[in-house]
Amino acid sequence: MTADAHWRDLTAQQLVRYEALFTLLDDIQSLEDIAAIAQRVATQWKYFASVTLWRMVIANDSGYLVIDGARGQAQVSDWQALPAWDQEHWALQRPHVLTVAELQTPPAAPEHLTGKAVVELLIQPFWRAGRCVALLSAAARHAPFSDLDKKFIRLFGSHLADRISSIVLRRQAMALLIGKATHDALTGLLNRGAILERLTAQWALSARTGQPLSVLLADIDHFKHINDHHGHQAGDEVLCEVSRRLQAQVRNGDSLGRYGGEEFLAVLYPCSAEEAWAAAERFRRAIAEQPFPPPEHAGAPLVMTISV
Repeated sequence: MTADAHWRDLTAQQLVRYEALFTLLDDIQSLEDIAAIAQRVATQWKYFASVTLWRMVIANDSGYLVIDGARGQAQVSDWQALPAWDQEHWALQRPHVLTVAELQTPPAAPEHLTGKAVVELLIQPFWRAGRCVALLSAAARHAPFSDLDKKFIRLFGSHLADRISSIVLRRQAMALLIGKATHDALTGLLNRGAILERLTAQWALSARTGQPLSVLLADIDHFKHINDHHGHQAGDEVLCEVSRRLQAQVRNGDSLGRYGGEEFLAVLYPCSAEEAWAAAERFRRAIAEQPFPPPEHAGAPLVMTISV
């Protein structure tokens, strides 16, 4: 092959790889599901950067989102804390390459990024606004990454980290908005509108299934006395403690909301009349049997009761 023919062949190969790269960039931009994005990347990345084994770690508000890709398959999981290997490289915050010999030293690398065919690992962090937001680990099999491979890995990895981070942030913002719209700001319980919507939905379900639905309305006794004698802050503390205790008595599938100032509405489904009486007694005892912490400047704990 002449030098000119070799150059044309090399150029053609690079064009194919660029086309595969931009096709995948377009694909993941059109997807909103992180698992679907991860699966698409797992099957297509090898066509432009020789990557078949990889891990991407992305910070979120509850810890880390971890995506593992191996031989055309991807797995997405949420971790509160990173294992030692990921922690070490996250803290290092600089791109580097690990050889096979270096992979034998602790801490242990993720199992799917090691093996007989792996010859090196490329570790690439991504920064935004002066902090590390994502960490990519990509394994080269059979032969080290070429300079073009590394260029494509950095380019695509940066875009992938941004794409997934934007989806995570959008979901967090939406969850926050929904939470504010449906939950009481003081107690954290469902607000009046949300608990009534839940009642409507459960009422319809009860009508379809024939299973019994029960509703409990609980009212804090003499609550005005707390506000008048100890102040509204003490009243707020009582409301929060009552909410916490009642929520602890609610079964999975049942709903509890703040219906009014000192009123709480519980929707119990399925729940017979006998079970509703038992639930009401659990509510009553949860409040009455243990005194509440004394308000500031008050000498004795508060003895509270509710009517259900």
